[in-house]
Amino acid sequence: MGKINKDLRYIKTEKLIRKTFHELVQEKDINHITVRELSERAEINKTTFYSHYETLPHLIDTLEKENIDYIMDNLDQVQLLYTDSDMFIDNLYHNLQDCKIVIISKNSVGNQRFAERLKDAISDEISKQSIDISQYKQTLVLLKFILHGLLGMMNTGKVEDDDIKYIKE
Repeated sequence: MGKINKDLRYIKTEKLIRKTFHELVQEKDINHITVRELSERAEINKTTFYSHYETLPHLIDTLEKENIDYIMDNLDQVQLLYTDSDMFIDNLYHNLQDCKIVIISKNSVGNQRFAERLKDAISDEISKQSIDISQYKQTLVLLKFILHGLLGMMNTGKVEDDDIKYIKE
C-alpha cells in the first residue's frame, strides 16, 4: 500500500486501475463504485487493488492530490488573480483541462470537495506571497466562484473558448 515500486507489472497494474476507475466514473456516480466492481472490470484481484490503495477513497484522494499538484506546478503566478484575472482564469482553465479533473469529480460533492482543496492550495500560495491581507477574504470568495464556475462548465460537456470569456467579464 502506497509503496514505491518501479516493477513494470506494478506500473502497468497501477495504470489499469486508474484507467478502469476513470471509465467507471464516466458511467456512474462515484459513490456507487466499489472495489469489487473496479477489480472485476480491470480483471485483477481485489487484493491487487489493495496492494496499490488502502481504499477507494484513498485512490480518489491520490488522484485529486496529483491533479492539484499538477495545477499548482503549472499555474502561472497567483498574483495574476489580482493583476490580470483574465490570464489567471485562462491559465487555471487550461490546467484543469490538462489534468482532466472533471473525470474524477463528475458529481457535485466531488466538485465541491475538489474545488475546496484547490482553493486551499491556491490560497496557501497566495499567503506565501506578500499580498495585502485586506484583499484576502475577498480573494477567497472570488477564487471559490471562479473554481466552481469553471468546474461546473466543464462538467456540462464541451466548453468553447468563447464560453470562458463570460466568466472573466
